[in-house]
Amino acid sequence: MNKFKTLALVLFSSTALLVTSCSKDNETPEPVAADLTVNTVADLDGSKDAVYYSLSTNTQVTGDDITAGKWDLKFSTTKISVNGGTSGTGTTQAQVVNSTFADLTTAPADGYKTDAADVGAIAGWYKYTSETVPQHAILAIPGKIIVIKTSDGKYAKLEMISYYKGNPDTTTPIFADADNRETITPSRYYTFRFAYQANGSTSLK
Repeated sequence: MNKFKTLALVLFSSTALLVTSCSKDNETPEPVAADLTVNTVADLDGSKDAVYYSLSTNTQVTGDDITAGKWDLKFSTTKISVNGGTSGTGTTQAQVVNSTFADLTTAPADGYKTDAADVGAIAGWYKYTSETVPQHAILAIPGKIIVIKTSDGKYAKLEMISYYKGNPDTTTPIFADADNRETITPSRYYTFRFAYQANGSTSLK
């Protein structure tokens, strides 16, 4: 009689273990939590020289950290360079896509480029007005979003907002006055917002 009880107990335990194991196998994995930070940078001063920026730390990079490659983007007049190719020692790549900051929720799988001698990875983010009012101005083009793949494989999206100090209203007569514009609202002060995804996924929402 004890043998039958022992056999039944073994069978019951094995069945319970099998059911538990199958149940665990069928469980839906927990989704990876996004680690997205959105930041706005106002009046990054590149008026006297090129300025370097780290997206991961949300800080301007200076001194030896530039040489060490601890930066992602370099701003110099209207040119935005990446830390890669002909511009840096890293492997940062980028592209400009037609979208809005809110609508771009996933980084593209391909299409990234690094800087080359003849063309940079980031182009077409602004327009030069020439003789159109406001004359001789640099204006960020709405709907142009820069997507960056950093040297350590992280993704970010960035929208340029203004090329002028204080992010002035470019439709006013004051801004239209090209002769005094540099005195009132000097150029090469970059205002932009970006979202940086620290967990390595392509999610940008």
